[in-house]
Amino acid sequence: MSDTVPDAEDSTALVDALGDGIYRLDADGRVLRINDALLDLTGYSREALEGAHVSMLFGAATRDRLGDADGTAVDVVIETSDSGQIPCEVRVNAVSEGRVGVVRERSTADDEDDVRTPPNSVSAVIEEADIGVFVLDADRRVVWADTTVERYFGLGRCAVVGRDKREVIEEQITDHVADGERFAETLLAAYADGRYPNQFECHVTPGEDREERWLEQHSEPIESGEYAGGRIELYYDVTDRKRSEGSLRDAEERFRSLVDAVEEYAIFRLDTDGTVISWNEGARSIKGYDADEILGRHFSAFYTEADRADGVPQANLDAAYRNGSVEDEGWRVRQDGSQFWATVTITAVYDDGSHKGYLKVTRDLTDRHLRERELESELEQMLGRISDAFYAVDDEFRFTHVNERAEQLLGYSQEELEGTVMWKALPEGPGLYGEFQHALTRQESTSFERYFEPLGIWAEVNVYPSETGLSVYLRDVTERKERERELELFKNLLDQSNDALLISNPETGAIHDVNDTAVERLGYTRAELLDMGIPDVETELSGREEWRTFVEELRAEGQTTFNGLHQRKDGSTFPVEVEVSHAEFDQEYVLSIARDVTERREYERKLEASNERLEQFAYSVSHDLQEPLRMVSSYLQLIEERYGDVLDEDGQEFLAFAVDGADRMKAMIEGLLAYSRVETRGDPLEPTDLDSVLADVCTDLQLRIEESGAEITADSLPTVVGDENQLRQVFQNLVENAIEYSGEAPPAIRIDAERDGQQWRIDVHDEGVGIEAADQERIFEVFERLHTQRDHDGTGIGLSLVERIVERHGGEIWVDCEPGEGTTFSFTLPAAEE
Repeated sequence: MSDTVPDAEDSTALVDALGDGIYRLDADGRVLRINDALLDLTGYSREALEGAHVSMLFGAATRDRLGDADGTAVDVVIETSDSGQIPCEVRVNAVSEGRVGVVRERSTADDEDDVRTPPNSVSAVIEEADIGVFVLDADRRVVWADTTVERYFGLGRCAVVGRDKREVIEEQITDHVADGERFAETLLAAYADGRYPNQFECHVTPGEDREERWLEQHSEPIESGEYAGGRIELYYDVTDRKRSEGSLRDAEERFRSLVDAVEEYAIFRLDTDGTVISWNEGARSIKGYDADEILGRHFSAFYTEADRADGVPQANLDAAYRNGSVEDEGWRVRQDGSQFWATVTITAVYDDGSHKGYLKVTRDLTDRHLRERELESELEQMLGRISDAFYAVDDEFRFTHVNERAEQLLGYSQEELEGTVMWKALPEGPGLYGEFQHALTRQESTSFERYFEPLGIWAEVNVYPSETGLSVYLRDVTERKERERELELFKNLLDQSNDALLISNPETGAIHDVNDTAVERLGYTRAELLDMGIPDVETELSGREEWRTFVEELRAEGQTTFNGLHQRKDGSTFPVEVEVSHAEFDQEYVLSIARDVTERREYERKLEASNERLEQFAYSVSHDLQEPLRMVSSYLQLIEERYGDVLDEDGQEFLAFAVDGADRMKAMIEGLLAYSRVETRGDPLEPTDLDSVLADVCTDLQLRIEESGAEITADSLPTVVGDENQLRQVFQNLVENAIEYSGEAPPAIRIDAERDGQQWRIDVHDEGVGIEAADQERIFEVFERLHTQRDHDGTGIGLSLVERIVERHGGEIWVDCEPGEGTTFSFTLPAAEE
């Protein structure tokens, strides 16, 4: 069946062609069919002409004259196969996707004045073309019908030729047409009043031996000859076209529904010049135009002025035409003038090889574009802030990006580095090029450490490859390497140390390393210790939970010291003083230095026993001395009472010296006893308010303060950990000394306090006579006096007692003074927790 739909001019051509030559061309001018009359006229074979260009029959000039097909007769010269020339008249008519030409020799054309029944040659062409033909006379009787009509309508030619066509329609044809009534009404009305439709379609229903088909009917009058006033009716099979149109229409409807449903994309068609010819809902939503506002306008309206000035719209069309499609992105303009960032795909559309225009798909990605810009900006800032040196190189090792730290490390600015080969700033060391080349060629990341002598640093290098080059992180680990070296030296030294070193994991307590002393002291081999943990050897940290709690406190403090017991492999224990610190090298560690204090503990035990014996001796001495001293004092008093009146002046003076000596001896014995009992007879240390202590001291010394005219000022004093009675003794002794050695002026005493870490420093300042520098080191010694008894009273034990009390509290005491400029006694006491 033919898929070509001829138009009305084809019927005129057939009428004029009775007995003449006929040819049919495709859109490119190549011969599709040719009848025998034309073959006989030209002398060519059918094989030579069919598929050949029509220029074989006509010269170039004649061909150009026949280019505009309008049915007008044109005088031409036909070129025969033997190079002869035949004058002819050619009438060319355009048909669907091609042309039909009728050739008549001019010598015979003037003798032809009527229309006869088509000869076999013309009939063959009609039959071959699958065109159903009725020829009617002026009375609408069928004078001829071809076999195609028989097949289309299920008729027999013998049964219809000579009959009135109207009867044939009513009795036979209508039954075989799907819309038979409309078909009959259309033709019968035309026969009645002569108003023939230009063309119309009918649907032929299938019968037992016929397939379903669509026919398109054309009708033209016969203007001369025997059947003048009659009609020629032609029925073309357009089934394939109708099916294609139906499928296309369904597809277009589905496509249109789909396109309109996709509001995220602007999807529209352009003709070959870029004019908008279709518009979907997404386009209206994104670009702001209704269809009637944009159809017929050029698509360049969507581009910015700058893009239009640069010819971007036409360049995109040209690229799509050349390459089939083009992708583009950039700022586009909405109807209201606002801009949005779009990604665009323009695809050239072809139909049967003919360019029909373009399909344009646009997506609004403004939010994503802005986020990407923000991310790019943040990435640039982030790369600039990375503490490690970061740089990127292309596949030829040229710098493409350098952050600020890399600039500092390499000693060049980004402008100096970009585009230059990496080895300019990072001299190639042994194997360094191989590491980078390996990462690039095998697309495998790599890490290594290297000393870069020109830079004077140790660096940890991490290399990450991509298809376009390498990303390199260069971390300066010189400090870490120095620490590791120091640690190695430290370990070497500690291996020679008399203290045991244990390096452990802070999370589990597992021992990482030990020195030789630890191996010797604990009785394990090094391998055995490396399979153990700190809780296995330290009895104070016998459980995992105790270890975790200890490490948490260590992290907070950084360092701590405690006394404990280490357990040997044989189960025996020995006392240790352990200094523990928290450290980080390439990872986190706990460093424990354990000092065997067995000998010191024995010495302390002996010293404690000695102190106990000394205290007992001091007590015994003081007790034994006090008894005869009381007897001496008693008899001296009796002498003074009974014989005082009879003694002369010298005797009375001698007696006074003896009494004073006995009193001083008693005070010294009592002071010595108090000094020996500082450690053993003191009260427990507990939070003590020094303001309250000073107030009690001032009350006890009130008479002395009033007699001397002393003025005592003090800041708000803190709460410390101490023995209240002993601290009262400290303040009393220092205040009494300040009053005693005030000189001629009334005593002026100031007491201050200042926090110093975990301790408070207390300053007692006076404006008295001061102390010579040579005497400042011995004033805290027992029974040391800087002045005679006649100048100043005292036993020489007061400051020694103060020093021992302060030391019992874990503090220290010192003096700062200049002769004639006053004296400041300073001492420290542990601060109480707030």
